[in-house]
Amino acid sequence: MIKKIYSKEEFLDTTKLQEMQLEAFLKAQILKPAGRVDGSTPYFDDSALVIVDAIRKLLDIGYSMEDVIRIRRKVGLPKMDAASESKEERMLTVGELAKRIGTNPRTIKHWEEKGIIEPDSHSPGGFRLYDERYVELCALLQDLQNFGYTLDEIKVIADLVRDFLVIQKDYTVFSAEKIREKFAQMMGQIGLLNEKVRMVEEGIKRWRKIQKQHQKEMNAVLARVEKQLDVDAKDTKKKEIKRTPENEPSPA
Repeated sequence: MIKKIYSKEEFLDTTKLQEMQLEAFLKAQILKPAGRVDGSTPYFDDSALVIVDAIRKLLDIGYSMEDVIRIRRKVGLPKMDAASESKEERMLTVGELAKRIGTNPRTIKHWEEKGIIEPDSHSPGGFRLYDERYVELCALLQDLQNFGYTLDEIKVIADLVRDFLVIQKDYTVFSAEKIREKFAQMMGQIGLLNEKVRMVEEGIKRWRKIQKQHQKEMNAVLARVEKQLDVDAKDTKKKEIKRTPENEPSPA
């Protein structure tokens, strides 16, 4: 399930906070972002909206920021305790994900359009974020393309990988029978991939053997050619010397 989030700009627009107010809330730790984009820029979720509303109500009835900070420390704010216990997520933008795997954002977006990958978080304005695990998954997709897999075949594997990640976090999301079925499919795909890898490895061995054998032959031929070129160059130089005026006989 794609999580709804807000970029910093969207959060400011939704809450009508001033940027200085938001920074003050964050600095005082009475508000915490859901995570950070590319390791720095904060983003927020719906629980942060509830917390901002609670802070506003306390400020509106006369409490100071210092009072709000004390209240937060002593009794907490709505949803604040659970949020403060969880670690900030480290998410990646499309651009950063593309950079991490050595491709361009268009490739990531194309995979999205094909349903091969999907963002973990999505904002109302179209701001999309990916978990760090997508770096490894997208690198696998590139490998599969190099192995000759079509995008349709890659989607089958990507879907199974995502299912596994879901099951790994919470195996109760599927019935036991469904999990067995999905794992059977995973093992089948792993077997097919292992066979392709075996064929590629054998091909690499053959190529290296051929390269090693023919490289010696190429070097030998090249050495003969260079030797002949050197002989031809020396012959040409001798002929040029014979044609120079000082070597011509003087007229009688």
